[in-house]
Amino acid sequence: MNDTEKPPDLRADIEKVLRRKWCIIIPLVCSILISFGVYKILPKIYKATTVILVQPQTIPESYVRSTVTATVLDRLSTISQEILSRTTLEKVIDEFNLYADLRKKLPMEVIVAKMAGAIDVSVLKGVPIQVRSDQAKNAFSISYEGEEPRTLMMVTNKLASLFIEQNLRVRELQVEGTSKFLIKELSSVEEQLAKKEQELKNFRQRYMGELPQQLDANLRILEGLQQQLKRIAEGIRAAEDRGLLLQNQMDQLTRLEPSPVQTGGQRDASSITDGFRDERTPEDPIITEYNLLKKDLRTAQSKYTESHPDIMILKNKLKKVEPTVSELLKQQEAIKDARFLEFKAARERTTTEKGPIPIKTDPATERLLVQNREQYNAALLEAKRWREEEKNLKEQILQYQKRIENIPNREQELLLVSRDYDLLKGTYHSLMDKKIQSEMAENLERKQQAEQFKILDPARIPAKPIKPDLNRILLVGSLIGLVSGLGLAWVRGSADQSFYTVADLESHLKLSVLADIPNLEKEKV
Repeated sequence: MNDTEKPPDLRADIEKVLRRKWCIIIPLVCSILISFGVYKILPKIYKATTVILVQPQTIPESYVRSTVTATVLDRLSTISQEILSRTTLEKVIDEFNLYADLRKKLPMEVIVAKMAGAIDVSVLKGVPIQVRSDQAKNAFSISYEGEEPRTLMMVTNKLASLFIEQNLRVRELQVEGTSKFLIKELSSVEEQLAKKEQELKNFRQRYMGELPQQLDANLRILEGLQQQLKRIAEGIRAAEDRGLLLQNQMDQLTRLEPSPVQTGGQRDASSITDGFRDERTPEDPIITEYNLLKKDLRTAQSKYTESHPDIMILKNKLKKVEPTVSELLKQQEAIKDARFLEFKAARERTTTEKGPIPIKTDPATERLLVQNREQYNAALLEAKRWREEEKNLKEQILQYQKRIENIPNREQELLLVSRDYDLLKGTYHSLMDKKIQSEMAENLERKQQAEQFKILDPARIPAKPIKPDLNRILLVGSLIGLVSGLGLAWVRGSADQSFYTVADLESHLKLSVLADIPNLEKEKV
């Protein structure tokens, strides 16, 4: 006996399989036949597909920019939700009488859900050759599955038309909504801008003459008024001197020679008038400094801007000196007025105390005296007129000085008012530009020259079903039949107790076979 195990014999295994081949072939053939029968029994599902191209707008975006900024995928998602809604699908079901048998058994909600599941909207990955590569990214397909090929074609084309109509409606609504919003915002900004313009106008009218842009004009006018004041002062002095001269001439003509007793120890008119004429109030150093500062300021303004440090320093110095200068000018005028009144009073006293003045009876002298008296009165009137003009000029000078002092405050207030006005004005112009662009985009949509959906490949009657798949069913049936046949062969082999080879006998008896008798019939064959 040889207890060592023999290696498996592949030829023996093949012989075992061949002995039970019908146990494998019969189940395999039956399974294939059953699979083919199942394919014939199952309902056939067809699929119709249409391809829609997103055609860009005909006008370049550099000229007219559309207000619809959503991407194709976003708009496609929104439109799909609206098309696949219950309201829209119910209309399609009623129009084409879809799912007639199921509508008798199931509620409409289930039918709508079934139809929505049979519709597929997806971005196109494989694009036909005639479509350019730059348009491939903006193409999508609509597919619908069902049992009736012609109905599938009509329903798919209907869905495509609904997508196109809904896209136009959505774009038009977005454009109109944008235009209405811009018009409303523009109207609101216009009202605010009108209020700010009126506020700015009222401010300029209220502070006319104290505005920053009027500083140069005020300085020039002030300088001119001061020059006029100097000329008037010279005119007053000239009139007073002329009056004194005429008074002296009249005194000489009347031979006025008063004695000290007659005058009561007072000065005569000639001495009084001479003193009034000869006395001159010297110009104060502060006034001189003020005039020099003004001259330097005008020179600096002709060279630099208002924000230059030198101009700011000169303005600050003038602002500090102006109150003192105004007070000194008032004091000088008061002194002049007092001196003039003193002169008139002295002249009146002199004439009254001396009594009647003897007048010569010479007619020529009399005419000359009358002429001098008229000229004297005219000089007094002229001096009075000059003083009135001087008073008015001083009031104007004070007014313009006050304006110049208030300009910095008005400049700050004007900046606050103008800042809000400028912001509103910029917002208004921006909204106006956007409104014009929105109107152009709206016209583009109405004339259908904007981006739109175009059917590139309409749905056709499907030639063959997509479900069930015959090859898959036959493959599954073949696998099942093969596994069943192998299982049956294994069961038959396990139940068979016959010995077909010497190896089977030795394996079962655990004994070695010394000799075997060959099958003579097989040998003959």
